[in-house]
Amino acid sequence: MKIKHGIAIALVGVFVLGLAGSTFGANSDEAREETALQGTTLTLSQAISIAEHQTGGKAFDAGVDVDHGKPRIAVETKGTNGVQTVIVDVQSGQIVGGHAGGEVD
Repeated sequence: MKIKHGIAIALVGVFVLGLAGSTFGANSDEAREETALQGTTLTLSQAISIAEHQTGGKAFDAGVDVDHGKPRIAVETKGTNGVQTVIVDVQSGQIVGGHAGGEVD
């Protein structure tokens, strides 16, 4: 009986560590995104303002994305033209991409 109980505890331990590992991975991505903005001239608030001005909509989601080692801010807006995504370069403040609807390019 003790062996079966020990195996169950070991399996629970592996499961918990697996969950913790995926949580730590998410935190790692967040940390990478936060450090990507260090030393840049554009704030998240400024990128949101740029996107709202460009689309005429109201921002409902925004976040940092790193594309080919270059940080950018993706802002999703919703307005009379529907959902739109605007990609803003964090160094120049220029719009470098975007599309109507859906996910970030």
